[in-house]
Amino acid sequence: MSEIRYCKICRKIFQYVTGPVYCHACMKVDEEEFEKVRAFLRDFPGANVREVTENTGVSPNKISRWLKEDRLEVSESSPIALNCENCGVRIRSGRFCLDCSKSLARDMMIAGKELKESLNKTSSSKRDTGFGKDDFGLYYKHREEKD
Repeated sequence: MSEIRYCKICRKIFQYVTGPVYCHACMKVDEEEFEKVRAFLRDFPGANVREVTENTGVSPNKISRWLKEDRLEVSESSPIALNCENCGVRIRSGRFCLDCSKSLARDMMIAGKELKESLNKTSSSKRDTGFGKDDFGLYYKHREEKD
């Protein structure tokens, strides 16, 4: 389901569905710039951020964002240091190291199961009160009336 949001780049209102919060026009420009960087790095692997910026015109902030989004990665010998946001270990791209990613995923799965169990307990206690599921919250306006 889409919603209305402001584009993070141009601040225009647009219909947001998923992904980065950019309007269609800004997303297109962003993808074109990413393709410039990707083509440059294909020809000059191991180039540093300054070299990429000078040759493509793409800002270092965008390059840094693409590194955090896991779309680019630094080479093994690069002086650029990306660190896991959880434990601080050096990583090549993204925001978290593999161990922290697994741990976060496991924690989210556990939290999801606990929430589901909690909701099941809550809904079963409501059944005991004599109220049906349509007595609270939203419902279809033209539902059939009970006799």
